Amino acid sequence: MKHLIFKSLVFIAILLLTIVFLLECSSFIVKRRGFLNYQTESNLLFFKTQTDYDVLFIGISHARNFSRHKNHIQVEKILNKSIINIGQGSAACGVNEQLFYLDYFYHLKNRTQKVIYILSPPLFFSESLPKASNTFNNETFEFSFFYRYLFFNSENKKERVQSYLRSKLTKQWLETYPFSLESKTEKLDSLDTKEVQKGQDFAYGKSPSLERFRKSTIKIEETINLAITNNSDVILIIPPALFGKWPEHDKVVDFAKKMTKNKRVEFYDYSESILKPEYYYDHHHLNTKGIIFFTDNYLKPIISGK
Repeated sequence: MKHLIFKSLVFIAILLLTIVFLLECSSFIVKRRGFLNYQTESNLLFFKTQTDYDVLFIGISHARNFSRHKNHIQVEKILNKSIINIGQGSAACGVNEQLFYLDYFYHLKNRTQKVIYILSPPLFFSESLPKASNTFNNETFEFSFFYRYLFFNSENKKERVQSYLRSKLTKQWLETYPFSLESKTEKLDSLDTKEVQKGQDFAYGKSPSLERFRKSTIKIEETINLAITNNSDVILIIPPALFGKWPEHDKVVDFAKKMTKNKRVEFYDYSESILKPEYYYDHHHLNTKGIIFFTDNYLKPIISGK
């Protein structure tokens, strides 16, 4: 009986080591292709260690858009600062996992002078973002990342971890290469109120959940405190939308103002700062022209202290 148990344990150990080996190999193959921040939706594919940055962006797609489509290059040039963008779009990441990404960034001994948290109002109310199982599908398998997440408090962790591991053994993953458009040139010509309502219903569900809002504020406040603990100043920004304010806008503003009681936190409401369709590729995502305009007219004065 003891011999059988020993053989079973050895078999399980060999199986686990084989799986880890395959995960590491597939990740090594992809990562060695050399990704830049704007060439991937992943974070781990370009993460470094012991590196200093001037500005870090965090949030959902409205944050990631400051790097997508080579916008990253434009933003760095306008600000004259080094930036890193760990925002996660594609409806794959909520505030809790964004907290985890920032924690891992600091765990790797990286530093940033400023953290710009793009406070998209749907972040606070979405029921789907916190439960998305595909959050880490674009990430390489790194044992330290995996191990830390196993002990990180989260929703839908089992499904998210399973999806993360399975994704590394797919043809789609192995065929992942650096890619970016030269710029995002699509633009709107008018405001479509029906499309706006449709998008807001998708983001918020049938009605905004105050309980979800409460949970989100707790995690965002933890994120702010984490940044400050690591000697980063925090800038909270509600991004522009063609329709201006999202539902429950005032609740987000009240929360952000509360955070500024800490002297290392600033808050700016730019929800209605850009109301021209030509700067958007949909009703709340800036195209490259919009990103350049917003960075030059709003971000630059903040970062430069003017």
